[in-house]
Amino acid sequence: MREEELLKRLRRGDPAGLEELMDQYTSYVCAVAARVLPGCPEEWEELVTETFLEAWNRRKTLQPGNLKGWLGAVVRNRAFNRLRARRETLPLEEDVLLLSPDSPQITLEQRELEQVLRKALDSLEESDQELFVRHYYYGQTVARAAEEMGLNLSTAKTRLRRGRERLKEFLQEVGYEFEEA
Repeated sequence: MREEELLKRLRRGDPAGLEELMDQYTSYVCAVAARVLPGCPEEWEELVTETFLEAWNRRKTLQPGNLKGWLGAVVRNRAFNRLRARRETLPLEEDVLLLSPDSPQITLEQRELEQVLRKALDSLEESDQELFVRHYYYGQTVARAAEEMGLNLSTAKTRLRRGRERLKEFLQEVGYEFEEA
């Protein structure tokens, strides 16, 4: 079924239109969820359901021409919100235990550094935070992160460079020193 006809059915509140939408795009939406949250099939299913529920709730405002892109953006944003929530709820001590030796002094220093780095990351714009998390925390290539965020590669590289500069400035403001390269 063509996208325009599908959207007409959805706007009329036709449940069969929602079924058709799900038939056409479930595998795509699930694949996007799987790229952002690898190894979490239960969450993929939840994200797929949430994405189609949002499509149904917003059916009157959906525009023809980029339904697939819209669905991809919705599921990506929801998946990244889950990743952010995980990171925010992970106890700092668990992060530190993964990163540091048993020395109490090193553990304290690691905690302090972790808190400063979180504040530094929070000082970035939300889209730049997402790019940083994708690239530096989850190890995505710049190209893949850019593609999934709908950015061109040079824009993503520029944002990362500017973000690194902002992080460096923030860290210098709170007393960290850097050697010149």
